[in-house]
Amino acid sequence: MALASIGTKWRGKLRLVTDARCPICRQVCDSRILTYASALHPAVVERVRRAEPAWRPPEGLCPLCATTYTSHAAAQRSHTSLHTSTEPHTTFPYYHRDEETLLSQPQRLPDYHTLTGAGVTLAFLDSGYYPHPDLTTDSAWTAGGGLAWHAIPRHRWRAQLEQVGLRLVEYVDLTDGGERVGLDQPSLWDGAGDSWHGQMTTCVAAGNGYLSQGRYRGYAPQASLLAVKIGRGGGRIPEEDILRGLQWLLDEDRWQRYNVRVVNISIGGDFPEEWSANPVCRASALAQRGVFVAAAAGNRGASELLAPAQTPTVMTVGGVEDQNRRWQSGARPGEHLSLYHHNTGSVMYRHARVRKPEILALGRWLPAPVLPPSHVFYEMTAIDHVRRVLRGEGSDLPADVLRHAAVVEEDKTPPDEVIVDVELWMPEVWQGLRQRMNAHKWVHPHYQHVDGTSVAVTQVSAVAAQMFEANPSLTGDDVRRLLLDAALPLPHVLPRQTGAGLLQPAWAVAAALRASGGRLAAYPASATVLSENELHKRVLHGTLSAPMRVDAQASTAPARAVYFGVWAPHAHAVSVIGAFNRWRPDELPLRQAANGWWHGVLRLPPGVYAYRFWIADARHPQGYWMRDPENQAVAESGYQDEHSQITLD
Repeated sequence: MALASIGTKWRGKLRLVTDARCPICRQVCDSRILTYASALHPAVVERVRRAEPAWRPPEGLCPLCATTYTSHAAAQRSHTSLHTSTEPHTTFPYYHRDEETLLSQPQRLPDYHTLTGAGVTLAFLDSGYYPHPDLTTDSAWTAGGGLAWHAIPRHRWRAQLEQVGLRLVEYVDLTDGGERVGLDQPSLWDGAGDSWHGQMTTCVAAGNGYLSQGRYRGYAPQASLLAVKIGRGGGRIPEEDILRGLQWLLDEDRWQRYNVRVVNISIGGDFPEEWSANPVCRASALAQRGVFVAAAAGNRGASELLAPAQTPTVMTVGGVEDQNRRWQSGARPGEHLSLYHHNTGSVMYRHARVRKPEILALGRWLPAPVLPPSHVFYEMTAIDHVRRVLRGEGSDLPADVLRHAAVVEEDKTPPDEVIVDVELWMPEVWQGLRQRMNAHKWVHPHYQHVDGTSVAVTQVSAVAAQMFEANPSLTGDDVRRLLLDAALPLPHVLPRQTGAGLLQPAWAVAAALRASGGRLAAYPASATVLSENELHKRVLHGTLSAPMRVDAQASTAPARAVYFGVWAPHAHAVSVIGAFNRWRPDELPLRQAANGWWHGVLRLPPGVYAYRFWIADARHPQGYWMRDPENQAVAESGYQDEHSQITLD
């Protein structure tokens, strides 16, 4: 591929910029953008290969072509789930044959991905835990070196996890009336059945997705964790044991010693009771100290609440059913959602009635790790191996063998042109395999789907951790108010069942950054359309430079002033790139303001635009792209993560 080198000045340093051409459309494209072919979605790679047999991923692909092929794939998605098109049916919904898996949390509820809960401790009260690889530190990605964890003997797991580093600041076992503290406690490592629930809740909230190459991460993948094991044998957790866990945090101000800002309670009490008479509602004592406490509403669809969910100062979380669909940011977002069967109720507090749950999060089809020491973990890995072999993706059975096997004597189609439907030519094998996949709720070699308010509440807790990272001066009451203000109302569902509405992770964290004491208190949110008066005022006061005009397309309508900003404290240059400038880095630079905030204004004519930020720092001197964490409007990009999108009427 011929490259034309162009020297340019950027912040006083001479930098080499290389223009190249997309191998598909032949349009000029910055060579740095073409390198993102390694991050293309596998389904897009396969489609490009079918259309352009000579193309190879290392050649690259421009964003316009990636979007085009993605649009082709999206157009072929079924409007209804395909999970009943197989026999036996799959246990989760999906809409394209090449996408038979679960979407990640951020794909279904976009998050403020540049804030990760770092420096904040989440405390969990649950029946048990296991130190899963998804709970390791960032350095584990390098130290682990892509380890095949299923190939590690069970007795060596502990040594390997301790070597790569865990984010558990402490483990406390309060079961059966005892008190055993320390990461060396046998009950943390035994992998007993009651360990699964706490592993699930901690990983859904704060897992870094290690065993899924980052795909199935939680919203707070760098938060620290304090795991408090409570209950009796067999996983039973009576109210008095919940109370012991709360009291342990309160005694000697242990919550403060471990920097606990969030307490997650994915369990409930014994029977309905007035909150003021129930000792478990001592959770309010933590809330009074500024801690944010969140509890699961319960899963029976009943008009009753169990402690601590009925505590007025505890945020009670219900669930929604999104049918495993991508987030849709349109004129009426959320209208496709239905309710999970969570419990509801109301309590009196300070002469006012408080409806519960106060907020909702995803309640079904959440990806969560399988318990590693269990036989299920190893069977899931074996299932994946057989599945890949049958699909021609395994080295033991190349795709050529499948193509030849599918050619019958009457069919004169050359084997190389056959598209194999392996489920038809080996139905007995596939049926048996699917039965085992369904038995384990399989969605990935190391993950299964889970549901319930137990996992819905963890999403709210994780976003609360992000908010405390964004603005450490916030109290638990502040976080509660901001979460409710940012929630998306669901007018098609009864208000007594929804509270304020659906959790909006990105908006809530953006609001925390702009609350009193926040880094961005003086700045609008990114992707905000500014009025001419506000723009003039900010330019006049010197807080903004004059807007840059972008003639993205012919239009007689007046251009709109769009404010863009991103918090990138370690960057030395930031620019906006997108469909409006053919994805050219450095061309539309932003100006650095206080506290690591970079911002600027573009004048754009009416239209729909995909965009990202291009950020250069010490680790990435040539720059890298990143979607706008403050804009929940996203569009499929063809890459592993979405583009941000803005629509101007």
